[in-house]
Amino acid sequence: MKKIEIPESIKIEGGHKLRDGAFVKISGAKNEVLGAMCAAVLTDKPVKFTNVPYITDVMDLIDIMQDIGIRTRYQPNKKTLDIHAQRIESNELNESALKFRASYYIWGALLGRFAKTGEFNSLKIKVPGGCAGFGTNGTRPFDFHINLLENVFGATLHDTGKNLEFILPKSFDAGAEPIYSTTRVSHGATFHWMLSVALSPHLKMMFNSSLEPEVSHLLSILNKMGANIRGTNSEAITNLGNAGFLLNGGEFEIMPDRLETGFYAQLAMATKSKISLIGTDAPSCRPWLNTMIEIAGKSKCKIGKRSMEFDFHNLRDFTGRNMIISPIPGKGTDMHQTWAPVLSMATSQSKIYDPIYENRTRHLPELAKFGLDSSCRVFDIKNSVAPKSSEIIINPSILRPAVAHGMDLRGTAALIIAAAMANGESTLYDIGYALRGYPNLIQNLKNIGIHVK
Repeated sequence: MKKIEIPESIKIEGGHKLRDGAFVKISGAKNEVLGAMCAAVLTDKPVKFTNVPYITDVMDLIDIMQDIGIRTRYQPNKKTLDIHAQRIESNELNESALKFRASYYIWGALLGRFAKTGEFNSLKIKVPGGCAGFGTNGTRPFDFHINLLENVFGATLHDTGKNLEFILPKSFDAGAEPIYSTTRVSHGATFHWMLSVALSPHLKMMFNSSLEPEVSHLLSILNKMGANIRGTNSEAITNLGNAGFLLNGGEFEIMPDRLETGFYAQLAMATKSKISLIGTDAPSCRPWLNTMIEIAGKSKCKIGKRSMEFDFHNLRDFTGRNMIISPIPGKGTDMHQTWAPVLSMATSQSKIYDPIYENRTRHLPELAKFGLDSSCRVFDIKNSVAPKSSEIIINPSILRPAVAHGMDLRGTAALIIAAAMANGESTLYDIGYALRGYPNLIQNLKNIGIHVK
């Protein structure tokens, strides 16, 4: 299968409005599709997914699956992906797992399967990567995913320094614990836990689980496959126990990507343009959509059942905003980076507080190259399970062209918005980070009138 081409750099000539009649068809959610793909490991029957986004993370997970003997057939033009894990031929994941953080979803799925089938009694993995700074030596650790597998399976860990091996006990979960919880709400941990326990014959519970809409959607897929998990839209999820062998197959649709929807809406606001977004899911977009309506007014945002239209021509001056980032149903954690260049248009200072991940600030030095005036401080939160928070200050700024480098998924998207705002030609390197989450990104930008090459 042809790999996604990742350019060394792109050039954007900013200062232009989007073309008349600009529209984008929204893709399936990156924050669901990888977990859904790993659910297909929990059955030896065929599984078909529709509305699958054509992104590098999907291609890398396909490579991991094919390498251990799982049959896949991906048709990007049709947005369909067929997976048949009839048998697993290897218990060692290849180096594609180094490319993206969410490769850990397949850890628990495979161990849960192995505990039932006996195909292997251990799993060997590489340390996962993804955005810059992740990993065992980075600033965003994944230790709680290791703790999760020890909790759910009673697995023991053998660490060679570069590779990890999880060894299963002789019975399904000897030495395991019935209750799991994280200190901070985590979308990834919640996905990983559900995939790990779906085949367990025993009662399992997770507290402090994520309320993001993709969690409920994956939970629904697992139950349609034969799992016995309860807790939709709840901070406590319970696996009541699965008396069967493996799950069943089926056909499932990936929900629309609320973050891709938000990016193109922000891009239209930043360029004071009009855009139509097709195939959207309004309820999942409410956290950022409410902010957009506060800034621009309800008349600028027409929200339909499966579409949205934004018209930011003659966007009025607006004052700065204070945002406190919190897990869904709050503001969410994934979009404050892309809000930064938009908020630089305000007539007064904006403040963003992020107590979820205090180091989500790598985009600020790169945005400063465009002339975005910002500052940041990290401070302690007393008597809290979230011990630190970052306070990001965005001052009114007039952006200019720049040469900048991508650093993570959403931060790189913020650079694209900044380049579209600045009058003149900007050059962006390491654009591949954005291709992890925005399908057909460069072609979409061209189609809506962004001058990109």
